[in-house]
Amino acid sequence: MAIKKSFFLLILILAGFKPVLAQDAPEYRKNAFSFNLTRYAVNELNLSFEHRYSLRRGIEFNAGLIYVNDQLQELTKDWVNTQYFYERGFAARIHYKIFKRKESDETSWRDYIAPGISYKYLYYNNQEFTGDNGGKTEIVYQHRFRNKISLEFLFGKVYEMNNTFALEFYYGAGITGTLSDRYVVYRIPDTKKMDQVLDVNDHSKTFYVRPMVMAGIKLRISL
Repeated sequence: MAIKKSFFLLILILAGFKPVLAQDAPEYRKNAFSFNLTRYAVNELNLSFEHRYSLRRGIEFNAGLIYVNDQLQELTKDWVNTQYFYERGFAARIHYKIFKRKESDETSWRDYIAPGISYKYLYYNNQEFTGDNGGKTEIVYQHRFRNKISLEFLFGKVYEMNNTFALEFYYGAGITGTLSDRYVVYRIPDTKKMDQVLDVNDHSKTFYVRPMVMAGIKLRISL
């Protein structure tokens, strides 16, 4: 009889603690899609999917389609190196997000850090570029492929407008290794003598490492 009373007493105690335990685990949206407005404004259609497997931990998968931005191409046509805005390709990124604990339930801001890795494949085919070679103007007809692998570290802030929509601001730095495969079909050494076409068939590969900085804004939709 004493055992039964003790058993029922234990059930009542656990039942009393159940609401408290539920309150200690706040609800949060586990999945979200993000549109990178900054990259879209430059030359990349970009979409991210984020999965939160805990309140403060998540992983974000990112994909982008890189296109030729005609407006930026026209604005930068007189730059020394304008090939960046001639390129097409795609990008893939993955970041591990660690969110800072909220200082107050009244704030709409969430801070995070996010180490990650990214890959870009870029190319342009059959392009003519006019440049300067030793004080003489020449035309170079070439195509190029580039593979870029980057290690990135981001700092971000998420402003939650409501339970569904949010704005995400980020900035950071990283290091990028690039393998460039360039093939020059011909060169015209002097634009005044268009008949002097040199078939060079110059095929070269180069690898270089450069630092980079990043900043941007995303529109975030939580599900």
